Amino acid sequence: MKRNAISTFIIYFSVLYFGSVTLMILPVSSAFTITSAISDSVQEEYHLVTSLGYNRIVDQQQVLSKSSMCANGQHNDTNGLVNESCNVESSSIGNPAADFNKSKTLRIAVVGDIDANEGLTAQLEIANHYNVQALIIPGDFEYSNGKEVLSNFESHGFTKDNTDIVVGNHDSGNEVQMWLDNNRTFGLLQFDFSRDKLALFNIDANIKFDCSSPQFEILKSQIESSNAWYKFAVVHQPFATVKSDHPPNGQFDCYDPVFRAGGIDGVLQAHNHNYQRFKINGLMYGVFGTGTHDTGSSMYPLESDTWEGNDCIKCITGENGITIIDLHIGDKNKHFVGWFIGMGNQVLDRF
Repeated sequence: MKRNAISTFIIYFSVLYFGSVTLMILPVSSAFTITSAISDSVQEEYHLVTSLGYNRIVDQQQVLSKSSMCANGQHNDTNGLVNESCNVESSSIGNPAADFNKSKTLRIAVVGDIDANEGLTAQLEIANHYNVQALIIPGDFEYSNGKEVLSNFESHGFTKDNTDIVVGNHDSGNEVQMWLDNNRTFGLLQFDFSRDKLALFNIDANIKFDCSSPQFEILKSQIESSNAWYKFAVVHQPFATVKSDHPPNGQFDCYDPVFRAGGIDGVLQAHNHNYQRFKINGLMYGVFGTGTHDTGSSMYPLESDTWEGNDCIKCITGENGITIIDLHIGDKNKHFVGWFIGMGNQVLDRF
């Protein structure tokens, strides 16, 4: 089925059955799902949302008839179709639900290269709107006034109890140590509220961190011995990045095998002031340098679309925002979904 521009009405083939066709004219509403039954085996769903006062098609997915499930692994009703009334803890369709079941979903947010300005406040307000439970900063928060940034965190409910910070090249290691209540700028961090559900492994690429370093040995041991359900490595200077202002840190071959053997679910990076998402042999590597130290055309260029032969699944520059990731903890089927949310609360990427 071909998707066309839609303004006031949507012509929608609803049923094609025994040679008869039902044609319905539906007014556009702010959020709804259209389902087209082409055959008994394959169904197509088109999802429309209103964002910033206009309608746009944001996702299309094919699902098997009578076997489709909600994101929580449960059928939403007897017809087996996924729709927006599906009782799920989070959704990979449209914006993340602001109201979700915290006993079944742990919601984190990631943004690096931030600054003490109104843009940071706007990003924290987005995080608050979506009830983010843990904030992760992969470096560079002290460009101008680090204390003001930390105060802004706390005024939005992001304290030492639920906020991780990794040292960037514009940061003070002492400030990060004080925030983490740790005598190191690297190593395992777990929040009390998340118990064994989430472990963060901070890497300080501003000091020696190659395979022969004490930092590497400590991190390797911590990753291998962790029983956390979800594990993320956090670093400022990226292991994987397309050609941009900053090159990769050169230690991918050292750390990637440890990440895989230890069950790391994703690598959260920054340093290049743009958004990049890779899936390298099944492991997510992301560059989340979308803080508002730089904005618009001042953000870093994307001068390629691959790294070491790995395609960038989604690369965006010129757009500030914050990435939200939902970790499903309510059943035995571990999986997560995420969204890159722009400053106008629009979804710029979903995964």
